[in-house]
Amino acid sequence: MRETETLSPVLPDALEEATRRLLAKACERTLVLATAESCTGGMLASLLTDVQGVAHVFDRGFVTYSEAAKTEMLGVSAALIAARGAVSREVATAMAEGALSRSRANIALAITGFADTGEEPGLVHFACARNGRITAHREAHFGPVGRGATRIAALAVAVEMMTEML
Repeated sequence: MRETETLSPVLPDALEEATRRLLAKACERTLVLATAESCTGGMLASLLTDVQGVAHVFDRGFVTYSEAAKTEMLGVSAALIAARGAVSREVATAMAEGALSRSRANIALAITGFADTGEEPGLVHFACARNGRITAHREAHFGPVGRGATRIAALAVAVEMMTEML
């Protein structure tokens, strides 16, 4: 029986299991998680709050789809976005660090990318920040697989990165 509810019809079993492991480990270590999402539109936050009994390790999610939202909610510099582009290593890093500083979380994961349009469909940048550690970055090229497939693939990378940051 699946233990998530909202996204379970579309989640691969391996992603659901990885999410349960991430939340259990965060719970064991009393670590709190936050997200800053653009192209996934809050799907990671939804996934992290879908598992009963351990979702309390999630503090908050920032859905910052527009450049203005990235600036206003996460403190990402408008000049940085103009210089590097909203879909870049630098902006993903600034998003993760902004989410960390604007929450009660110990670990924050940011996702920004082109789900199905833009310069390179399927290009997604991830950053994972943790207090006292260097912010990790990963770049994925999922290809022109479509919006839904890119978003599900991004969730798997995000869960993996957060688990590694534990």
